[in-house]
Amino acid sequence: MEWGIGLFFYTGAALYVLAALMAVLYLQGGSQLTLGWTTGLTAAGALCLTLVLGLRWAVFHRVPLTTPADSINLMVLLCTAITIPMERKEALRPLICFYLHPLALLCVITALMAHGDLRTPPRELRSSMLALHVGMAFLAYALFFMASMTSLAYIAKARHLKRHSTTGLFHRLPSLEQLDHTLYRLIRAGYPLFGVTLAVGLMWTHTDRALLGTHWYLAPKILLSLAMAAFFSMAFHGRRKGILRGPKLANFVFVGFSVFLAVYVVTALLHLREYNFWGNPG
Repeated sequence: MEWGIGLFFYTGAALYVLAALMAVLYLQGGSQLTLGWTTGLTAAGALCLTLVLGLRWAVFHRVPLTTPADSINLMVLLCTAITIPMERKEALRPLICFYLHPLALLCVITALMAHGDLRTPPRELRSSMLALHVGMAFLAYALFFMASMTSLAYIAKARHLKRHSTTGLFHRLPSLEQLDHTLYRLIRAGYPLFGVTLAVGLMWTHTDRALLGTHWYLAPKILLSLAMAAFFSMAFHGRRKGILRGPKLANFVFVGFSVFLAVYVVTALLHLREYNFWGNPG
């Protein structure tokens, strides 16, 4: 089964890259047939990555959530799943093509580092509550990632309109009003989910106090999560009250999420964390 993991993973990554290339052709003026190929290749790629996670679970008898390759694979799948309801609205279909470029990039990054990860057993999640916390966190992060990409689409569309251009990658994107509404819906779904995720994590800390130690709340991962919750709370309530709307909301979300992502990557690379939360104090 292990050979199948690598086969399905690299096939899935290649299909996402091909889907992204087809998406470029569609955004530049391709036909509905091009869009159909884009959708089909994305669905096939998602199926392959789903099989990767399933096979890793079957081989190692652990939920595949803890290695970098597993994490990015799951993020790509969740982001793909989030876009499925958008398929029903014709005006939003070009936005799905816009999303495919960062998802394909994530697949390429994973492919470059996945050789060892695909053979590495996932770390054991010590309780069902921890597994629930991690799974919910990934879904919330996927919603925030998609919100960031939607805000980037808004910024690109706004600049495109200022230039009065009728060609290029952005002329087929939805209207600014539709992009603003989509961005708000993603934040509205991700913000409360992230709050529940933090609550579940807090309950888990009470069940594993001996594991985490007395100063678990000072871990950079915890502090970053609290800051992110506060940030998206501002975005959500600011949009509701009309303080953050349109370009203000788009710029706020994109810049803020980019900063959080950069801090998280630097923290991970420098191992600036007190606990890894998978079972061993770090």
